[in-house]
Amino acid sequence: MTTKKTLLAASICAFSLALSGCAYDHKDYPRESWFVQPTTVIEADQFKKVEEPLKVSLVVNYLWEGRPIVTEPFEKRPADWREQYGLWFATERYLEQTGLFKIVEADAEDRQGEVVVDLSREMDPKTKAAIEAKKADPENHPEKIVYEYDMTMKMTIQLKDKPELEATPTTDHMFIGHEDSKEKELGQDPKRFTFSYFNNMDFHTEFVRRFYKQMVFESVKQLENKLP
Repeated sequence: MTTKKTLLAASICAFSLALSGCAYDHKDYPRESWFVQPTTVIEADQFKKVEEPLKVSLVVNYLWEGRPIVTEPFEKRPADWREQYGLWFATERYLEQTGLFKIVEADAEDRQGEVVVDLSREMDPKTKAAIEAKKADPENHPEKIVYEYDMTMKMTIQLKDKPELEATPTTDHMFIGHEDSKEKELGQDPKRFTFSYFNNMDFHTEFVRRFYKQMVFESVKQLENKLP
């Protein structure tokens, strides 16, 4: 990782810790996540083995509730600007875990191409309605809310002197709920997630991570046999 990226990662972590301050383990907050059936969970060791990974630069474009995350100027950044950078680092990690790619700088002399990931995430209308109903009349809505998010991704790979490759993962919906959530009974591969500190980045990073990894892996899986 370059010095610039190292400093950026350090600043993200420092800023996150400054906003958090204490461990969080509220019993009413969701701590379970699961996929929609019949998702086939993909692991990093399921990709074909290659002698040399492709050296590519990486671009991650992220929309939250239909709007791009503001990153400049600094004073206008919302709290979730850190999530876009977190997703870039996560994409780098997951692509390299497949063994098929090595992420390099855009101006690297040995760069062989570019990977672009376009990601959009929105809270499902059912969840928005449940939140508003509970906020308006908490006494008659004592149940714990199951959070659902719609996610879409498009991955394109442009290698030098090769046709552009494009993939869209089948995973496009995520559930976050509780141990006793009825929806979890119909879910796939439920798992508990944890986080040490409660703030926007830490919470979102933890429950988004396994869905995002699955989406990256599904996209690469579609394209691996088309790579040189």
